Amino acid sequence: MDRIPSKVLLIVIFLIIFPMSNSVEENVKQALAQFMANLSPGNGQNNQNWGWNLTSDPCNDEWVGVSCDSQSQTVKGIVLGEYNFTGTLDASSLCMVKSLAVLSLISNNIVGIIPEEIGNCTSLTHLYIRKNKFVGVIPDALSQLSNLERLDISNNHFSGVISTMSRISGLVSFLAQDNHLSGEIPEFDFVNLQQFNVSNNNFIGQIPDVQGRFDADSFSGNPGLCGKPLLNTCPPLAAPPFAEP
Repeated sequence: MDRIPSKVLLIVIFLIIFPMSNSVEENVKQALAQFMANLSPGNGQNNQNWGWNLTSDPCNDEWVGVSCDSQSQTVKGIVLGEYNFTGTLDASSLCMVKSLAVLSLISNNIVGIIPEEIGNCTSLTHLYIRKNKFVGVIPDALSQLSNLERLDISNNHFSGVISTMSRISGLVSFLAQDNHLSGEIPEFDFVNLQQFNVSNNNFIGQIPDVQGRFDADSFSGNPGLCGKPLLNTCPPLAAPPFAEP
């Protein structure tokens, strides 16, 4: 009987002790299950075909709403629109999925804030959370997502300013209409923006130069705004007080 080469034997032993896996890492699976537990209190949607549990795999077992890279078996997208979720966005758990590029939670009843931990979702390119019940300010951490291209936070109850959002250099879509946002509109890179809407908020001041790319519909419903493309002109700047010699 031929002797098995020692090199081959070592490889066989290694594979037995450390088997190659085609499934999602266990810590990622646990993080996703925790994310869903907070998003959907009571696990009302969880049935045999739903997934989102520790006894199945997000990619191999095709969890509802989850899309994966077929080569690397990593989670790339979570799209869960119109499921009537009533919980909160657990960004601490969600952002343990370092490969996540797309998150869409459109048309649910999600409450609470966007946590600062959203800044840990560094691969995120698309974030859609319109038509929910989010409150609070837009966290500065959101502006640190350098890969973010499309952001839709419209139809919520967000308040406060958006001054840091213009720091996202690659942003091509910013939709924030129908909230309670305030302050002045910062200088976005309007040349690169394909979609922009901040209508029906509480913004004030002069509208920045939008390079003729967006019309009045993108700014209407903000009584404190003035300047093009709106019809109401801004009042002239007050002259500095005269100083006697």
